[in-house]
Amino acid sequence: MGIIMGISSRYKMPVITGILFLLLFTTVAFAQEALKQMRSNVIEKIDGKDYYIHTIKKGQTLYMISKAYGADVNDVIRENPEVKEGITAGQKIKIPVGKSEEPPKKNVKPVLPKQKELVNPLPTPFPEPVPEIVYPCGEDKSAKRDIYNVALMIPFYLNEIDQMNVETPPADPEEAYNSLRFIQFYEGFRIAIDSLQKSGAAINVYVYDVVKDTNATRRLIRNPDMKKMDLIIGLTFHKSFQMLAAFAQKQNIPIVNPISERDQIIAGNPVVFKARPSLRSQVPELAEYLSKSYLNENVIIIRDVQFKNTDETENLRKECAGKSLNVSLVDGYGHAFEVLSKDKENILVVFSDNKVFTLELFTKLNEFRNDYKITIIGMPKWDEMDRLEPEYLVNLKTQMMATSFIDYDEPEVKKFVMQYQDRYKTDPDLLAFQGFDVACYFFTALKKYGKAFIHCITGFRMKSLQTDFQFIQSNGNGFENQHWEIYKFENYKVKRVTVE
Repeated sequence: MGIIMGISSRYKMPVITGILFLLLFTTVAFAQEALKQMRSNVIEKIDGKDYYIHTIKKGQTLYMISKAYGADVNDVIRENPEVKEGITAGQKIKIPVGKSEEPPKKNVKPVLPKQKELVNPLPTPFPEPVPEIVYPCGEDKSAKRDIYNVALMIPFYLNEIDQMNVETPPADPEEAYNSLRFIQFYEGFRIAIDSLQKSGAAINVYVYDVVKDTNATRRLIRNPDMKKMDLIIGLTFHKSFQMLAAFAQKQNIPIVNPISERDQIIAGNPVVFKARPSLRSQVPELAEYLSKSYLNENVIIIRDVQFKNTDETENLRKECAGKSLNVSLVDGYGHAFEVLSKDKENILVVFSDNKVFTLELFTKLNEFRNDYKITIIGMPKWDEMDRLEPEYLVNLKTQMMATSFIDYDEPEVKKFVMQYQDRYKTDPDLLAFQGFDVACYFFTALKKYGKAFIHCITGFRMKSLQTDFQFIQSNGNGFENQHWEIYKFENYKVKRVTVE
């Protein structure tokens, strides 16, 4: 009852939370001619080598200056070590003159031969596209800003709050009331915000109630404040997210989808971030794991004949073979006995989402655990199957892949659970961990790179509670997290598998 009353009162007024972040990415673009005009006409010979002597003007950056002279920024820094501490207006630096470059000539007005006036002069050609200067990650100091604006969108169903019965609450309030269905994501998100606040930064977080009503989403997009956002996090229904993503693309605002598994949400939209990996990305991740952990062992891919995605098993076989693994592909677990090895560890990768097949496989293989060294790697959601005997899982050194995994023995997880219990008087579920991780990861990326994080995110790694984000972008599309968690059953405990 206390939980329901707390939530009811907490959402009676708009929620705006402030935290500090210093970084705004601003894309600076210059035409080639404008860059050339920055170049100095002063050339000096120093130690037998020709250098431009460039006087830095207000607003210029090292990257901009190096582009103006066609030089590499690292060469400029090497020739002028003092600039590592920063540059100031009026400071003089030397830029190497390229071997194939001619010294600049004085501005002499050329004498052109007289031409007859054209009756129909040709139209002025379109100017060359303005090139975008992309700064090295973390080096664009002009990207800093005192405060960031971030929109968090969750279906709170605030209009249904007065229908909640706080006197005699149902057994499962989150299932019974729409307003509580995604509440734990927001609560985990808030803990992350408070944690970042202690580090002394500031950001404005605008929380919006976005439900299935697409007309309401359309009105929200027309709100002028939305164009001021530096990041949008949308835990919304599919149609609403599509509308928000189209708006974000038009305004060039990064937008994060924390929980969707749909591949199409990133198609053709380079500003969308999909935090959950798709099954399509599972195969390369698994092949990489097998090559690092079991390169010299006997890998057997077992395919349930009723398994629909047959391409996945063949693709895994090809990926493993390409990494020089000893790999076999068989239909049904009966044929696996034909290729089991007495001398090596047998790594059985099982593709089946059929409960009967999976239970039979574990029962049969458990009978041979003393004759062969067997490790089973199973599919996501196997842990949702009942009647999987813990003894079998341990005996066969079972490992499973999952989009997320929470190790409650880890110190940071324990710390988060205690904070959550202390604040909300209940235990956190997966949504709470996801809210915490998404806030920490993307706010830290903003702090580190500014809005330019979209250019740097593929190289940004940060330890999270339930997954480690690893974003990859394909041409013309958005970014998708490729990371899969692997956990194992050992001594009747479940532990995360760490891959070096």
